[in-house]
Amino acid sequence: MSFYFPLGLLGLIGIPVLILIYIIKSKYTEQTIGSTYLWEISEQFLKKRKPISKLTGIITLILQILAVAASSLLIAHPVFIVPKSANDIYFILDGSASMNIQQGGSTRFKRAQDEINSIIDKSLGGSSYTLVFVRDTADVTFEGITDKEQAKTNVKNLIAGWSSGECTLAMDIAQNYFDANDSAVIYLISDKFYEVRNMTLIDVSANEGNYALNCKPLDNSGTVKGSVVSYKSDATLNIEFSYNYSRDSEYEKVEEVQKQVTKGEAAEFEFEAAMTYYSVRVRITNGDALSADNTVILYKQAAAQSRNVVIVSESNDTLYIRNAIIDAGGVARENVTLISPTQYADRQANGNLDRAELYVFNGYSPATLPTNAAIWLIDGIDGTNTQTGVTFKDYEEPNDTEGPGSYYVPQYVIPSSNQGKKLMENVIQREVAVRKYAVYSAPRFTTILKVGNNPLITVGLNKNNDRQVVFAFKIGDSNFGMLEDFLILTKNLMNYSLPSVIDETVYTCGDVMNVNVVPNCESIVVTSPSGTDTTLDTYGADSCQVKLTETGTYTLRVKRADKEEEILSLFSCVPQSESGSEGGGALSLVGDLKSEYSDGFYDDLLAFFIFIGLLLLADWGIYCYEQHQLR
Repeated sequence: MSFYFPLGLLGLIGIPVLILIYIIKSKYTEQTIGSTYLWEISEQFLKKRKPISKLTGIITLILQILAVAASSLLIAHPVFIVPKSANDIYFILDGSASMNIQQGGSTRFKRAQDEINSIIDKSLGGSSYTLVFVRDTADVTFEGITDKEQAKTNVKNLIAGWSSGECTLAMDIAQNYFDANDSAVIYLISDKFYEVRNMTLIDVSANEGNYALNCKPLDNSGTVKGSVVSYKSDATLNIEFSYNYSRDSEYEKVEEVQKQVTKGEAAEFEFEAAMTYYSVRVRITNGDALSADNTVILYKQAAAQSRNVVIVSESNDTLYIRNAIIDAGGVARENVTLISPTQYADRQANGNLDRAELYVFNGYSPATLPTNAAIWLIDGIDGTNTQTGVTFKDYEEPNDTEGPGSYYVPQYVIPSSNQGKKLMENVIQREVAVRKYAVYSAPRFTTILKVGNNPLITVGLNKNNDRQVVFAFKIGDSNFGMLEDFLILTKNLMNYSLPSVIDETVYTCGDVMNVNVVPNCESIVVTSPSGTDTTLDTYGADSCQVKLTETGTYTLRVKRADKEEEILSLFSCVPQSESGSEGGGALSLVGDLKSEYSDGFYDDLLAFFIFIGLLLLADWGIYCYEQHQLR
């Protein structure tokens, strides 16, 4: 026997206290009688009852001592261990999107919960219960619970997710349990077929019929492209296309087509949408066992920020930069303004500087940086401006002994972050040669081109929390402007500097969505399909990540200081693999099960409550008896 709360045994100190009280308490009672004759008669009567009278005080003391001892044990919460009398039961529960498929009003997940609770009900008393819940990750929901009702309640409170999930994610956890307990009884509850060893598979699928719809994001022409599939049989599927013309308006059906589909084979479709809509809803109107994968809403791609660019330069390589921004960056020629450093300084001093979303300083370091705008510093680092977040050290160039034709050969860096990978998207990584460059440190920035440990091109947030790109060399001091990588990188850097808030409008549940923090952003609030609001931490960040855990429409409300609130929408789809309950494989626990039974843990306190109640009732009865005898 062991105790959950051993300090509860301090209550046993009450036993010597009771004995002391019994010893020192007065044994005399005051009685009023009518006469000596009556007293003598009473005395004769009491002598006959005296043996019992002497015992009542001792019995009361014993009962009270037992009550104190039982109460102390109750507080200490004893646990009795009976060897080989129960089971240690472990459940691996699949909570992926396919478990929401239903038939007859009951989902696969509900059937799984019922199966688990039935096993708990039928298990031996004293058994322990542990559950590993699998969605896009595998987590231990509860462990080592011995109370059946508590375990069943915990199971009932679980909710299946909408992302993809494979029970293979739980195998490391299950193997650790199996290694530590050679009598572990393990159940795998899923709707996917697995070949298992050292565990029992409970399949909760019921051959339900299910259709699924997949759509690609809208292209610039407004063409809707997608496919439909039937997983259980050949079928004729009706595909409906509807528009709404504002965010709050109802959908209006514009067309419906039929597709003959063969079991398990995707049938593609295409639809030309008008360009005046707010969103297009595509859905399969046939009823099936999972309605969540029958509808996709396609929203127009969120527009990037307006792209007005001011280039401050007098260098000969200005032409390379200007043309790259126009051709690769997608900026209209009339939206690119070229001014000299002197003009820029005068206009900034007089407060009539042209308003732009991007300022490119080529070979010039301004005294102060514009705020709420993206900044490019191309060989514009001299250490006098602390707003840049960059510390200038010196210039590095070949010495005379290396000859006038010597060049440094930088290398590209592919950052591990999603944002960093987008900066290097489609870059061929041709060999770059640099004649001279500035040595600087930028601890808050991400490097994408470097020489040795010295960064040449970095991106990040400056001290004004605006997006900034730093080139440590002049374009004219390298062959970079002649390479196709220059145009590709310019496009990527423009998308980084002047991004749309979200990159896509169609995602798969379980994806991590990148939300760009645009200049002058005060707040971004993400509302899930169930109505839960999440305010993103945008301070000091150029982007935030949001994991999509629900299917349906997410809404983003973006508040900027100088603009009205912008409302954006995106759609999160059921993973295609979950629509067809794809998955399965072989799951094996290494080792051998030595015994099905383990030690039983019994911590039911009901017997203690009953025992204490009986003691108190007996003590009360003796007290009443004594009072009756004194009458």
